[in-house]
Amino acid sequence: MIQLISGDIMEINFNHGIQDIVGRSSYEYEYKIDDINAALKSMDFTIKYLSNELLVAFFKQGMDFGIYGVIDKYKPKINEVNSLLGYPNNDFLNDYIKTAIKLEIIYQNENGSLELNGDKKIIIKHPEYDKFMEDYSINYDHMTKLSKYALIGYNHPKILLNFIEDADIWDIILNTSYLKSCRNIAAKYLGLENGDYILDVGCGSRSPEFYISKIFPRGKYTGIDISKNLLKIAEIRTKRWDNGSVLLKHMDFCDAIIKNKYDYVICTYTLKYASSPKIFLKKMMDALRSGGKLFIAEEFFKDTASDINVELFEFYNRLNKFFKNYHSKKEILDTLESMGYDFKHTSLSDGILVIEKI
Repeated sequence: MIQLISGDIMEINFNHGIQDIVGRSSYEYEYKIDDINAALKSMDFTIKYLSNELLVAFFKQGMDFGIYGVIDKYKPKINEVNSLLGYPNNDFLNDYIKTAIKLEIIYQNENGSLELNGDKKIIIKHPEYDKFMEDYSINYDHMTKLSKYALIGYNHPKILLNFIEDADIWDIILNTSYLKSCRNIAAKYLGLENGDYILDVGCGSRSPEFYISKIFPRGKYTGIDISKNLLKIAEIRTKRWDNGSVLLKHMDFCDAIIKNKYDYVICTYTLKYASSPKIFLKKMMDALRSGGKLFIAEEFFKDTASDINVELFEFYNRLNKFFKNYHSKKEILDTLESMGYDFKHTSLSDGILVIEKI
């Protein structure tokens, strides 16, 4: 049995130029949180609630795409479904079906035939609004809408999730209360102050202004990002703070040569895009001075993802060609140990890990 309660999805116009974006921008450094623990709980709650929202959206798409109808009628095998539907992107359709099997919405019998799980229950209810950072749902509302174009092709021009070409969209996502809270948690937990040196990996358009405001005027901030357009936005925002203390580099961090030593290395919502997490971790640890700290944040780590449908987050994130996969805390810590680093670590939440280099 499927129980669904749905509402309208807000339409948002993402067509803005860089000057429009900067002109509308509230000062990032003015956003503050008072209680770190409350913010951490809200961030974890938001991802768990979004996981359920995604499950509802995912199920409805299976009906809209006609997938469940043909499975119910013909009991086909996976490679036979698209011969009945005729979508151009067979890979995306197969990915949907395999994800639905993992979520137990569809069963795959021993002979390979598919059938619907008539006992599957999907229930959506109101969140705890004092914990839910509802503006972050814009990210996944946007992804679920774009997924219909993936039935035509992963490179469809309306799949606007590219860091390089769709900087205006990412700038909006980076300005949500969820990501603002993460930046504030990093600043408060690490105790950022005037004179600190920060390396920000995957800095985007919003973090540079925030972090330089905490360490100005004697501190040094280096931000690295693969998106030239996001860095252009960041460059305009950081002008007021730049006395030679801001360096923004356009490159893949895997190719970066880090010469300086930093008090803090910050890597927020970036590791899942790394082509080589091992190289990322090595370069970040090598960039730290002894006693320095590496602050890693993701929406969740796989081994702490209780009540989260990891498969759904991976399914929708695969619409972004840069996405690789989510990681577990154990995987990160084991990788660091295998490379011979001495460190201590602290888990702040389901998705935040702080590593201190000894």
